[in-house]
Amino acid sequence: MGICEQCGYHLKMSSSDRIELLIDPGTWNPMDEDMISMDPIEFHSEEEAYKDRIDSYQRKTGLTEVVQTRIGQLNNIPVAIGVMDFQFMGGSMGSVVGEKITQLIEYAANKSLPLIIVCASGGARMQEGSLSLMQMANISSVLYDYQSNKKLFYVSILTSPTTGGVTTSFGMLGDIIIVEPNAYIAFAGKRVIEQTLNKTVLEGSQAAESLFHKGLFDLIVPRNLLKGVLSSGYDRFDTKEGIVYIFLWGFPGKNRRIFFRYLIKDIQSIKLELKEGIYTRRVLYLENRGQGAIPLTRTDENLTPRKIEQKATELAYFLRVPIEVF
Repeated sequence: MGICEQCGYHLKMSSSDRIELLIDPGTWNPMDEDMISMDPIEFHSEEEAYKDRIDSYQRKTGLTEVVQTRIGQLNNIPVAIGVMDFQFMGGSMGSVVGEKITQLIEYAANKSLPLIIVCASGGARMQEGSLSLMQMANISSVLYDYQSNKKLFYVSILTSPTTGGVTTSFGMLGDIIIVEPNAYIAFAGKRVIEQTLNKTVLEGSQAAESLFHKGLFDLIVPRNLLKGVLSSGYDRFDTKEGIVYIFLWGFPGKNRRIFFRYLIKDIQSIKLELKEGIYTRRVLYLENRGQGAIPLTRTDENLTPRKIEQKATELAYFLRVPIEVF
């Protein structure tokens, strides 16, 4: 997984490895693999022609472009997923990258699929001029239809580095924004800011942890836990405000989303339904004053008794409420 066993540092990861990490084996179906970049503005460079540079990265990475778009299943949940690869021209976003992501979103909207985009980018591709900048508006507009009109669910996952036009467009438009530990997230880089504004950028101020505490992201998730978090949701506890946020998808359908917000003082207990035999049921509930028992897991998740008991224990610990088994 590219994680240091000693310090937990997350190394660079290819898009193919990320797809293998997140998508169930044998379920992915690639989209638009034959779509490749040309040279729309006949960009001139004394070092290397733009078309030759594209060919060079295609040979080196085995990819046709920065982003791979696919349909697959994540723990048996059908999803549309796009994964960017920083090894291909620094993850720069050109016309083809924008078009592939746009078509992925449109397909997800038509099929009512949840959408996941894993971002890794240095920003817009200078070799395509204003055409690359137009992709920010292109993608954002179809995302608006997907989220606001179709009421579907988009998860943005930011990896290191995510900067420039990707950060300022679809990278920050997720219903849920997840970031990897210690990821470098910015619009402009440290050197550019210091040279332009003649001001010093504090060390670590553009790291995921610093930005998370300023409210820029919803969750920091280590790579090895990401698939489980995406398929089962996450809990966030704001003890200062006395609020618990619980995000799930799968109720009433696997492609729908629910975001619960409760006052901690109204939560009375965590309930466990453990029934073994022909009709096995292992369901975790949150007992809320005035609303009764609210299911937090699906009956088809096939959680082991140990896993569901562990989650119940964690919730009860954070909420300071008892566990009831029935």
